[in-house]
Amino acid sequence: MRKSSTPYLFKCYIWFVNTIASGPISREAIDEKWARASVNDYQTDAIPESTFHRWRNTVEELFDIEILCNAQGEYYIENADQFRRADMRGRVLNLLSFNNMLKDCQDLRKQIIFEPVAPGEEYLPAIIEAMRDKHVLQVSYQNFEQAEPCTHSVESYCLKMSRQRWYLIAYSRDRKGIRHFALDRVVCIQPTQDPYTIPEDFDAEEYFKNVCGVTILKDKPEEIIVSVSEPQVEYIRTLPLHHSQKEIETHEKYSVFSYYLIPNEEFMRELRACGVYLVVRSPDWIVQEFRADNKLLYNIYKEISQE
Repeated sequence: MRKSSTPYLFKCYIWFVNTIASGPISREAIDEKWARASVNDYQTDAIPESTFHRWRNTVEELFDIEILCNAQGEYYIENADQFRRADMRGRVLNLLSFNNMLKDCQDLRKQIIFEPVAPGEEYLPAIIEAMRDKHVLQVSYQNFEQAEPCTHSVESYCLKMSRQRWYLIAYSRDRKGIRHFALDRVVCIQPTQDPYTIPEDFDAEEYFKNVCGVTILKDKPEEIIVSVSEPQVEYIRTLPLHHSQKEIETHEKYSVFSYYLIPNEEFMRELRACGVYLVVRSPDWIVQEFRADNKLLYNIYKEISQE
């Protein structure tokens, strides 16, 4: 990988901000860490002064942070913990910083086990850079139904991870509307210098407020009531199915939860994944759908047992 390439520089920025976020840390200590870092393809014992300040200015702009220097000459990020937790920038930083850390700890790779994650993470640097600079991307994309990829000129609005997949939510100039691009189905991404402006009324959190996952439907949100029995209750409490989740009744052997959202297929899969420990109480149309599903499963297993 070329040292001047965007992916390589982005890895350097991630290492840089992650190192300072663990501070306060002196300039000498930063150089000591750099000399041992796997990302150091320059094979230098120290970061040149001009490079240090260039990286500092870039990561401040990229991650919307301020790198400060105290009276002892130590660098730090004010409220670094809040920065990491606060938004998508912090979550992306955590993910990519962890990947960088693993490369520095090769002997631990067999001791840390991941769930399979769909490919596409390699496109994150180019997408984040385009989002920062507000430059259009040329995205060659091939979904599961297409025989050949098609190219979109897109204005990147936000990134979201759902069910081990990264998604780019962007306005497609070719399709004249917002589209969701799963990064594992992206064939290639080509940056451009063509500028764009995100609509003032677009808010990523508001856009996904009433859905689970990434599937946006035009339906209106509705209240969904479910009963969850032990031992599934604690799993639901500690990892809610949706941010609207409320525990409205608590009993010795079960609890009742309510949700207010558009019940897309992704949410329905979450309910089904709870199996016999979850019973839908309302609305009636979901009750009937689950009843039909269970009847179908019963008949399938009945046929299998009679074979």
